[in-house]
Amino acid sequence: MLPERTDLLVSGTYLISMDPGVGDLPRADVLVRDGRIAGVRPHAPGGPRDSGSAGIPVIDGIGTVTLPGFVDTHWHLWNSLLRGTVGDRPGTDYFTVKRALAPHFEVEDFYWAARLGLAEAVNGGITSVHNFDHNVRDPEDADANIRAHLDSGLRGRFSYGPPDSAPPDATNDLDDLAALRTRWPDSRLDGRLDFGVAVRGPYRTPPQVYEREWETARALGLPITMHCDRCLREEGCRSCGLTRLEELGLLGEDVQIIHAVHAGEQDIQALARTRTRVSLSPMTEMRTMGFPLLTELLDAGVRVSLSLDTLAMPTSADILGHLRAIVSVEAARTGSATVTPRRLLRLATLDGAHDLGLQDVTGSITPGKRADMVILRSTDINLTPSGDPVEALVYTGQIDNIDTVIADGRILKRHGRRTLADGEQDPVTVATARRDALLRRAAAAGDWHLPPVDADTPAGQGPATIAQERSRP
Repeated sequence: MLPERTDLLVSGTYLISMDPGVGDLPRADVLVRDGRIAGVRPHAPGGPRDSGSAGIPVIDGIGTVTLPGFVDTHWHLWNSLLRGTVGDRPGTDYFTVKRALAPHFEVEDFYWAARLGLAEAVNGGITSVHNFDHNVRDPEDADANIRAHLDSGLRGRFSYGPPDSAPPDATNDLDDLAALRTRWPDSRLDGRLDFGVAVRGPYRTPPQVYEREWETARALGLPITMHCDRCLREEGCRSCGLTRLEELGLLGEDVQIIHAVHAGEQDIQALARTRTRVSLSPMTEMRTMGFPLLTELLDAGVRVSLSLDTLAMPTSADILGHLRAIVSVEAARTGSATVTPRRLLRLATLDGAHDLGLQDVTGSITPGKRADMVILRSTDINLTPSGDPVEALVYTGQIDNIDTVIADGRILKRHGRRTLADGEQDPVTVATARRDALLRRAAAAGDWHLPPVDADTPAGQGPATIAQERSRP
């Protein structure tokens, strides 16, 4: 059960609204009613409240910075349970581990994996998540992910993909894709979730597959998302082949391309011409693919957003830490002034909302939009003394500075701690137990090697299990 939506007034905060019409307000009051931002105004210390805010609980915002909730545009929530199993030792790379464990997931594993990832999203101030699910084995798996997203309190998108390691000649479950809206009408989605299609595309599937998937998605009016990561499979790759997708009519405003780290100039121009969107996952890209082409994409006018990708690599939902890494890498890589702290905050908020078609709902603190907000303590030692709060957040901000997270008017984190509804199970605890059971099943099937048990280590707190070295792909 979700916490109730709360009418409230954030009083006296430094507001970074990400709305050009509202701007930054050094002292602002933000009124929330019925899950919406009902008003934004300059703070008047000691002044009388108007009738619109009389009697409403107040969050004292003095000494805080408030900005829109972050938007993550590409996250494989199902493999959040793989965290701690992927590493640098032989046989523990992401793809080997994923292929070994994916067949052993039970339906409830998908639910709690998603809940774990979304709980970490809350902790990091992320209030919208695009769940790119590339291990949908049947409708029950899809439903488990959708239930998890709704139960988390966050908004976003569920993109329906194929089972992990599906053969190239198999399409997504297009019949269930068409049935999804019947099974999950708007009345069940609380205005917080929509659907998309995750496809493998022309470099992984033959025409009879990708043509049918694109045709079905567009007939249903569903946005399309696709990895562009040939660099992981083709040695010396220096082109993403996006010009071919343009020629085939597969690019467009309804398409989101993921990664594209080896996009050439013609690829980038194809993206710009077709107004195709790109989601970059800089932390996983730099670990396994190369440098994301953020500056080149922005300079060409391509619509770009940011994403975490997966918790399995391993990564964490430390958006401010990611932004700090990106701005430093781009300064060293290109020397360009394109990527600034403010531009990065926009990528992580309003531009992410544009990517998911949510720009009229979230991404900025604008009267009339839904109340998705993050409140950080600006008096913490790592943020003081401060000049420009935007630069301070990107250059020195940390998750530990996040005091309050509000998603759709619900307080999901307060005083630095995630909030749970009465009787709600903690996703972190349950997901840990589900992960341990998953590894035991995989080990019993011969697909996993469990480490020896240390008698002095409490159950469930031992070292991460290690993958069995495998010769098969």
